[in-house]
Amino acid sequence: MKPRFHKIKMKLFCKIANPHSILFHIAGIACLIWFTVRVLPKPDRIYYPCQQISMTVASSYVIFWVILWTAIFNGLGLLIKKTKNKTTAAIPVILLSLVLIFSVSSGVFANNDDQEEFGPWEPIANQAIGTPRGANPGRVVWVWNPDATESKLKGFWWQKENNNQEVIDEMFSDGLKNLAGTNKDDQAWDVLFKHFNKIHGKGEIGYQEGEKIAIKVNLNNCYKKINYFLVDNDRDASPYTVKALLRQLVNNLGISQEDITIYDASRVIPNWFYNRVYYKTYPSLPLVKEFPDVHFVDAEGLLKGREKVKESPEKIYFSDGSGLNRTLPRCVANADYLINMPLLKRHPIQMGVTLSAKNFFGTWIEPVVDVHSYHRSAFTMGNPAPQTDLLAHKDIGNKTMLFIGDGIYATKIDHKTIDKFQMYPFNNDWTNSLFFSQDPVAIDSVMYDFLHAEGTHPCEGSQNYLHQSAQPIEDFYDPENDGKYLSDSLGVHEHWNKSYDIFSTKRYSGTENDGIDFISLGEEYANPALVIKEPIKDYLYLNGEKKLKMPFTVVIGNININVSVNGINKDIEKLDFFIDNELKHSDFQEPYEWLWEGSPRFRHKLKAVAYFEDKDTLEEEIIIWKFG
Repeated sequence: MKPRFHKIKMKLFCKIANPHSILFHIAGIACLIWFTVRVLPKPDRIYYPCQQISMTVASSYVIFWVILWTAIFNGLGLLIKKTKNKTTAAIPVILLSLVLIFSVSSGVFANNDDQEEFGPWEPIANQAIGTPRGANPGRVVWVWNPDATESKLKGFWWQKENNNQEVIDEMFSDGLKNLAGTNKDDQAWDVLFKHFNKIHGKGEIGYQEGEKIAIKVNLNNCYKKINYFLVDNDRDASPYTVKALLRQLVNNLGISQEDITIYDASRVIPNWFYNRVYYKTYPSLPLVKEFPDVHFVDAEGLLKGREKVKESPEKIYFSDGSGLNRTLPRCVANADYLINMPLLKRHPIQMGVTLSAKNFFGTWIEPVVDVHSYHRSAFTMGNPAPQTDLLAHKDIGNKTMLFIGDGIYATKIDHKTIDKFQMYPFNNDWTNSLFFSQDPVAIDSVMYDFLHAEGTHPCEGSQNYLHQSAQPIEDFYDPENDGKYLSDSLGVHEHWNKSYDIFSTKRYSGTENDGIDFISLGEEYANPALVIKEPIKDYLYLNGEKKLKMPFTVVIGNININVSVNGINKDIEKLDFFIDNELKHSDFQEPYEWLWEGSPRFRHKLKAVAYFEDKDTLEEEIIIWKFG
């Protein structure tokens, strides 16, 4: 039944996607009108899920007509040269092209007000504030292995053919051992639990049989009941990183599955995620259960294996002065330990980030939206931040014994759209990274620096919660509403020094200066590369500005070609720019740029070649559809 239903869905999609189908034109026009009517009055709506879908369909429809009419225009151009009345012959084509391209551009290319209000900024390096935490204070382990994923995806990112479970399991093991400073997985867990229990007054003891562990995952895009069944390419919790954690807890530490809960109290746990965690391999025949007794708790509990979140007497009281409080679920209040699994994600709200602290926004029963105004006010440096309330609460941040950052796939512009990183060592590949720490401020600082260095431009105020958590406002934060205010630092905050190699421990000030103790794994996989930074593959550019994701690369108007050479210590003699194998420009020093103006034809191959002192070369090329 399921394969037949899948075939029906695929046939319907193909009919809609086929330009010869009337559904393609109906859907394209409808989405274009809907997108324009809704987004023009309020550009912020561009980030609504319904508008993201409309934008994709509408933009595909527009590009279809742009390419079609450009081809017609070029063809008629040759014909017009042979006719006497050139102007008369060209007018219909010109008018139709202009109408089709520019009548819709105001909606498709709506500006984001946040971009204007919060511009790019450069952090000050190696100025650590706060007190490092953890068995090895302030330690953050970054594990990178490009073999964790397939560079060219087949289908959705979460399908098994795109993820190497064996490599991710190995990355988990390496991260844990380096975080604890041991040679074995079970010893690493023992170090981490003993440290946590000691500082919480339980004595220097490890995990005890029967103790409960709750794992907070990020399923932010699964906000409706229908998300149980929907499949898309939005970035949510990875079943493969969660599976790697469960294998550690169950197989290496011997924890009973019944004592483990995976939860997101404000979202649903979709089938595509659940099945790939529940079964050893999915899809496969026969299906073999791997974690049948683990609890999966979500906001609705409507499907098999999913339990509806239940209220506890415990609450969190936010410090915005409004009296706002929220109810914690039993799976959190009754847990002995929490493990927080954030994603390496940007967020569209005021150019923020979604890391460890923000991931706790799914740790109460009531709707999340009521906390958004407090969250927005926290983007002003010095203002209180809800993330600090969460990290300070006795049953939330204070109960979290481990933070595991999932950066296997990252987002760069929002909370759901995966994208490749161009910076070294990623070199236009998925980030393929995991982060480990017992210090929530330190791990968020490191993940923040990766996002910022890639050029995702999180605003300066998006790091305010890190300052608030490292040096909390005196007599202000009281998340339990018991009159006991937060006075101690929740961790160490520091920005890295980009003058050092990304794999160097010197990127941060380290233990000698009470900063972040940075450990990197994976340098052996790093290779030099030439990367075309602008235009980025599979994006639409209008007059040099990147606008939206596309199935292919489209440039309308002039564009400044920007190229970087990653991971090379040799002197670069020059960098050449070629269009269709014809040399157009040579640059002899950074930044390597060339302004591409005009084009004789609409499909081109852009190639860049870097030459070194010993006659070695690096090159990269990209196919571009260019108009004007």
